[in-house]
Parts: sequence; structure tokens; C-alpha cells
Amino acid sequence: MRYGKRGDARFIGHLDVARFWERVFRRVGLPLAYSHGFNPQPRIQFASALSVGIEGENELADIFLDERVEPAFWLERIRQTLPDGFVVHDLVEVPLKLPSMQSALRAAVYEVSFRPPPDVAAMEERVQALLARRTILRPHHKRPERQVDLRPLILWLGVRGGDERVVVEMTLKAGQQGNARVSDVLEVLGLDPLQVRVVRKALILEESAPEEE
Repeated sequence: MRYGKRGDARFIGHLDVARFWERVFRRVGLPLAYSHGFNPQPRIQFASALSVGIEGENELADIFLDERVEPAFWLERIRQTLPDGFVVHDLVEVPLKLPSMQSALRAAVYEVSFRPPPDVAAMEERVQALLARRTILRPHHKRPERQVDLRPLILWLGVRGGDERVVVEMTLKAGQQGNARVSDVLEVLGLDPLQVRVVRKALILEESAPEEE
């Protein structure tokens, strides 16, 4: 499933988003597959959790089912139940032997916009100064006593726009081989996350990732 999370829905945390989709699928009668054990859970796997306050245009999730279905039919049923803030772009059947999206995830593309727009030249100076640094040490978000070098996790960083709209675009490493938080990049750029609009435009998967056992 490729979906979007927009507007006020950006303030919903990942666990609540997961429960939201579970309720939607149950409401429409999608034949979900469940895990085994004492507390069976529907098998829904998200490529990457989206931080609170960030919108997502092309988020990805795997939904495991007990039987084959016609994606177009269920796509329409799901769309009819969604509240404002959520949209499903498409449903696609994929082979079960594909690697999990978490293991195939390599990068995430973000767009940061401003109101009112800043001076383009000044923002470009900030970006170039950041890219010129050989290391950007930041505390690990789960283990603050450790430091992480943010610089090799920034794959692309650029500015576009003019007087009416200025956008900072960034492609950050994501997944099991390294993960950069967009909030850290904003902070080292001297930007307040509460004063900008951040949209995750895409998640990049490595198609050649090894198949899982």
C-alpha cells in the first residue's frame, strides 16, 4: 500500500497510525493475516515510522492477507472510509518472497518549506556551510552518551525557489544501514522544526536487497 498522511494527521504518532489502519482494514472486511501466539496481531509492516509533525506523501506498508484479493476493488472500498488527512494512492500485489521493506529501505526524500520564505542566498550559504563540514557529530537519539556523525548520512541537500517560495530539499540515509533524522538536519541548519513545514516525499528501496529466509 502506498499512502499519504497530510494536514492535521501529521500530529498522529506512528503507533496510533498503525492502529488506525488496522481499524480501517477490519471495517471494510479485508481478509487480514494474523501472527501466531497468545496475542495474534494483524500482519501489517510499515517501511518506516513517520515522526510526529511531518507529513508523508508516499508512505509504504505491506499488508499480509489470508487469501488473494483484487486490489482495485479493495482500494475503492478503503478510500470510501478514510477521514481527512489520509489518502491511499494504490494497492499492489507483490511476491511473498520479496525482502521486507524495512530491510530494503535505503533513503528518504524530504522537502522543507517556509512561511514567510527566507532569503534564498542566505539559506544557500547555510546549506553550503553544512555540506563543507567533514563531520557533524550529534548525540544518538536513543543513547545520548554516544555520538553519531550526521555528515555521511546526508546524501543530498539543496535549495530551490525564489521570492515567493523557498524549499530545502534533502535526501537522507534511512534504514538498517544508517538513519538520519530530519529534525537533526534542521537543527544543525539553525531551523526551528515548529516554524517550517516538512514533507517526506518518498522512501527509496533497494530492489536488489537480499531475499529473506
